[in-house]
Amino acid sequence: MYKVTDEQIDFILGNIKANGVTIEDLQYNLLDHICCIIEDEMPEGEDFYKFYGNIMPRFFDKELKEIEQETNNLLTFKNYYAMKNTLKISGIISSILTIFGAIFKVMHWPGAGMLIVLGGLSFSLIFLPLMIVLKFKDEESKISKWVFSFGFLLAMGAATGTIFKIMHWPFANILMLGSVTLFVFAYVPLYYITQIRQAESKFNTTINAVLMMACGGMLFAMFNLRPSSALQESVSASYTFMNNNAMELVAENEMLLASANVKEEANQFHQTSKKLFEDIEATKLLLISKAEDVSQEEAKKMTLLDMQRANDGNINRNNFDDAKGEHSFESLSKSIEAYNAQVKTIYPTQADKVIAIDELQLTNTILSVLLHELSQIQLQIVTTENSYLSGFAAKPSI
Repeated sequence: MYKVTDEQIDFILGNIKANGVTIEDLQYNLLDHICCIIEDEMPEGEDFYKFYGNIMPRFFDKELKEIEQETNNLLTFKNYYAMKNTLKISGIISSILTIFGAIFKVMHWPGAGMLIVLGGLSFSLIFLPLMIVLKFKDEESKISKWVFSFGFLLAMGAATGTIFKIMHWPFANILMLGSVTLFVFAYVPLYYITQIRQAESKFNTTINAVLMMACGGMLFAMFNLRPSSALQESVSASYTFMNNNAMELVAENEMLLASANVKEEANQFHQTSKKLFEDIEATKLLLISKAEDVSQEEAKKMTLLDMQRANDGNINRNNFDDAKGEHSFESLSKSIEAYNAQVKTIYPTQADKVIAIDELQLTNTILSVLLHELSQIQLQIVTTENSYLSGFAAKPSI
């Protein structure tokens, strides 16, 4: 068996120090381990320095000081590797869930919301916080640590705001707009100023800053992509005109109903139509009051233009999730089905008089569209009733 000499031991120890290993205990542990390998494996007559050069790559991937870095990680951060594995797993899971959630949402399959929420929460509440902790450990400069942590916190806010936006939850705009604004006007300049000082990373810092500013600027600009004032006024006027027409027809139908020629079946149809019309009106007021956080009396006085301006053209109460009981989507659907059954009996060959609820955007849309859809249903109801009652009024009494 080969015996390592004192001169060779001094050479090995000096080489270990020269390669960046500064911890004394680690130096001597490596020295002992290397000497054992040489004495056990080095053939007789083999050149010591050549054999030493061949066995050293066993201890590192790129350079020997990696061992000291790994040792420091183990000594100062016992859960370092567990967190790195968790980071990888959470990143993969959040990506998969988000992608499948987006596919399910595009295809209108059930479970899309749950997948997107789980993916987004995994990304913003697990992946990004772990990135902050690990970046704090890996970065040597304290300023860089805080700058990168600030960036990851903004990413968490933007990711959470995106989830809220997709799910139409409150405070989505505040989270998204606040995060993107701070990212563009605070984080990117801070990142550039702190990182450009490092000569070895000047080029990468400039490229990264340009890319981040461009992406952040485009995201920031998207918040201004709302309808013009003229378009908002036009939509609001159309909504008001439609509601006024519906109310005029309601009054006209009451007059027709008072005609002596109207039969009992016409009264029954009138009661069905009237109830459905009033249910829809109550649902509209409930949704407006919840969306605008006002009383239902105040909701009656609000125009669509008032709501658009108050919400910066982006109203997020876009479904019946907050409406329960008699004003729920399921309850309204059943009332419409009952109404359609009578209409089919009265007009068996006129399918256009039946409310095609499946073709309407009563879910997964913004409030302004929802209110238009509900008002269209109301106008169709009173128009059909008017046509029916007019037929009775036109008949001569016997």
